[in-house]
Amino acid sequence: MKLSHLNGLRALEATLRKGSFSAAGEELGVTVAAIGQQIRGLEDYLGVKLFDRHPSGVVPTEAARQVAAQLTVGFGQIGDAVDQLGAVRRAEKLRLATFKWFHEDWLTERMPAFYDRSPQVEVTFDLGDKFVDLVRGEADMAVRVSPSITAELRCEHLFDGGFMPLCTPEFARDHGLSETTRDLTGIPLYRYSPTAGDPAIVGWAELLERHGIRRDDRDPPNRVAGVRAALSGQGLVLCGLVSSFAEMRAGRLIAPLGPRLFTHYSYPYTLVWSAGRSLTPAMRSFRDWMLDERLVFLAEASELLDLELH
Repeated sequence: MKLSHLNGLRALEATLRKGSFSAAGEELGVTVAAIGQQIRGLEDYLGVKLFDRHPSGVVPTEAARQVAAQLTVGFGQIGDAVDQLGAVRRAEKLRLATFKWFHEDWLTERMPAFYDRSPQVEVTFDLGDKFVDLVRGEADMAVRVSPSITAELRCEHLFDGGFMPLCTPEFARDHGLSETTRDLTGIPLYRYSPTAGDPAIVGWAELLERHGIRRDDRDPPNRVAGVRAALSGQGLVLCGLVSSFAEMRAGRLIAPLGPRLFTHYSYPYTLVWSAGRSLTPAMRSFRDWMLDERLVFLAEASELLDLELH
């Protein structure tokens, strides 16, 4: 059977069930003439007369009546198959909640690799600092940095984050900064601006005291900044690993004081989802990809910083 005659069979089934060309055309959204043409083409192809045409309407032949039930069942099964495929397609959608900065600084450049690996998955993002309720289905999965995971959730450890003093290579050279530096007097210092209430995120005063580094400037280093301030050469800036990794990998930022000033966050990055639901194919694909991407990131970051990250 040529695929071109499937429309003819659909027209035949609808006409047999509805009793007329006009009723069949209304159901299928085509004209009476189109129904008649499709059935005429089917008759020509099969060499079998399917309807007797009369001024008052059409009457199915015995041959047509014999296949009426089979056609209805057959097209019903096709409809069921289409619905099943649609359900599979819906299962390939994934809604991921995470912080805007994590999406921009870490996920965005990596997502093309995920789509190459799982082109059937469509990911939408819920970005913000507010924790969405995964149990109530406000999102499928989330990437979080949080103290604990409740029994209502399942999780996969991604990696431990942290922060460190960064600047441009030019700034380090002009100010003589190196791993042996023990005095930062006169160096513009910018502190980290915490977003997650992590007690491990400390300011310059505590960090310098912890590592035995002097700073005799009268004014405390209370200016808040981030990666952009470091990139513009404004000073030595406490930056998060995730937000600065791409710039460090490209050589635009360096950690001139070495890995000893790297400070781990109290809480790890985790991928979480509701314990009360089974992983959809899309969720499983994203989880597996994230775990693979995690290994690549940890290897690159550990080498770049000359310390072991987990």
